[in-house]
Amino acid sequence: MGLIKPFDGIRELGLTELIGINEQVDQNDYSASVEVDVSPGSNPASGVIHQWMFYQTEDGSGAILSPAGTLFILDADPAVANGDTALAAAEWVTVVGTVDVLAGDWITDANGSVAVIKDQPVYFHDVDSLFFTFKLTSSTSINSAAGDDEQLEFNAEMQLYS
Repeated sequence: MGLIKPFDGIRELGLTELIGINEQVDQNDYSASVEVDVSPGSNPASGVIHQWMFYQTEDGSGAILSPAGTLFILDADPAVANGDTALAAAEWVTVVGTVDVLAGDWITDANGSVAVIKDQPVYFHDVDSLFFTFKLTSSTSINSAAGDDEQLEFNAEMQLYS
């Protein structure tokens, strides 16, 4: 009998930057959209993202934050830039899921913070890539002052079906 691997097929999406240093995002603004390849090789894949990890760090004189907001997952590039305040009508129908991050989800210390979201799975159909943008709902802006080098990144654990 072979070794049982209960987590075989679980893949890491990869650390992905949503808001970089010197990229200001204010309350109710979106981050720039970012593309992440989810296909193994050159074949489109479907699957589910089971767990989300969000990271907030600071490399300058800014603050460690606990940003609240919504991560939008889309199957087409919404072409959103940092500071945009709306998605186009045609972009809304490309949303395949969302993940809400609350201020209380974060664990922080003097050097960074992390929020792990386990109860918001996102299923997706056959795609080569997924696109992500974060809508900040906190009243505290990210990178609002000179010298702020705050950044928001995420990673995820997914299981592919095809």
